[in-house]
Amino acid sequence: MIKNILKAALLLAFLLFGLSYQTVYAQGVFANKDPGSLRASISYVWLSDFDSQGLMFNNRLHHYLGERFGLGVNVGMLSGSRYDESSRIYTIKSTYYMGGFDLNYDVLQNATLVFRVGAGMTGRHRSEINTDPEDLGGTVDGSVVHIRTADVGVTGFIENDFGIFRNGVAGGRLEYMYYTKGSPVLAIGLHVGFTF
Repeated sequence: MIKNILKAALLLAFLLFGLSYQTVYAQGVFANKDPGSLRASISYVWLSDFDSQGLMFNNRLHHYLGERFGLGVNVGMLSGSRYDESSRIYTIKSTYYMGGFDLNYDVLQNATLVFRVGAGMTGRHRSEINTDPEDLGGTVDGSVVHIRTADVGVTGFIENDFGIFRNGVAGGRLEYMYYTKGSPVLAIGLHVGFTF
């Protein structure tokens, strides 16, 4: 499973970097860098505990603090699950409401492409249904455990942006979120937005 995720991440990065150099309409968006951008993203996520997968939707606000340093704020929702073919039921159902902030640095900047790395703090409200009897963190209801709690953690990411049209931006992001409790999250996604 990890090999497939890594292959998909490398393919995604290759495609995004290739497309970024062929963008016809990026007329110096990043050379005359607008200080802020707003992006909507969708990501495929893998939750390492219990091997469940799902989707994450995010809205991110990014603002440059200098030539290469920036601050990002994000809010989002994640929905993940694992279906057990032998039992014919969902053994994990997870819903997370998430938010956080990060500091980032542009490693590469040119007229059409920005490549950045960053790290920050993140928090989530976690609502899960789990059939694992070892997980005693919630309320037991028959054969399942209901968990409702909040967790805090750290996040690290790499992402790229490239200019589209006059003030548009698109790109990809690979992110890892580690929390004090509950499952860490690995996310691979695409985003689109605008600069202002």
